[in-house]
Amino acid sequence: MDACLDLTGQTIEVIVGAKKHVPFTIHENVICASSQFFKKAMSGEWSEAKSRSVRLADEDPDVFHIYTQWLYHDTFPVRVDKPGVEGNAEYLLLAKAYVLGDMLQDGNFKDAILDAMVEKTESKLSNDTTLFPVGPVIRHIYDNTMESSEARRLLVDLYTEHGRGDWLRKRASREDLPKEFLYDLVVAVLDKRYWRYPTRAPVPDPCAYHQHKADNSICYKNRLAQKPRKRQRT
Repeated sequence: MDACLDLTGQTIEVIVGAKKHVPFTIHENVICASSQFFKKAMSGEWSEAKSRSVRLADEDPDVFHIYTQWLYHDTFPVRVDKPGVEGNAEYLLLAKAYVLGDMLQDGNFKDAILDAMVEKTESKLSNDTTLFPVGPVIRHIYDNTMESSEARRLLVDLYTEHGRGDWLRKRASREDLPKEFLYDLVVAVLDKRYWRYPTRAPVPDPCAYHQHKADNSICYKNRLAQKPRKRQRT
């Protein structure tokens, strides 16, 4: 436990979840020093300050558990080194934690979550590969954050610098890819190409898009070139 934590004073109860109500007992000094949401809730005329209980019905107890672990230990109780769906599930849990941190107005927690996501992209999995966030992770971040979110920018940067087409073709459904993400990604890719290659590339051969494909000899333009011109009367 961090020796700098102030564990004096009273505790508060945080009841998390809609169907299953899970209580968490947390030192008021600890959570109010980190979260602006709780700092406001436990001060002034708010009813929570009098009852010393805060209800978070819309939040996931498993995600809030990640937050409490970070408050007291500066670590996250998640570490999955398996590829595929299980590995991406960890990204999704971190994405949900980021959204929770956004709601709780805890900037340091949000920063730590993004650091954990970056670290995961650099860590080798059990099959000696690396894994990047795909599919539902993108949808959750874009559905639950503002346009200026740093989490959105991280996803776009990861795809711009490291992404491949099959990340979208094979690892995500159309429902997983918000138009806002695709727009942000296209803009980032075009900007990256422009600044890396400022000189204009040659215009492609139009025949590359014709029905005849590689056989330019049957292009309609050859037929026009061979067709005799009619002499015009003067």
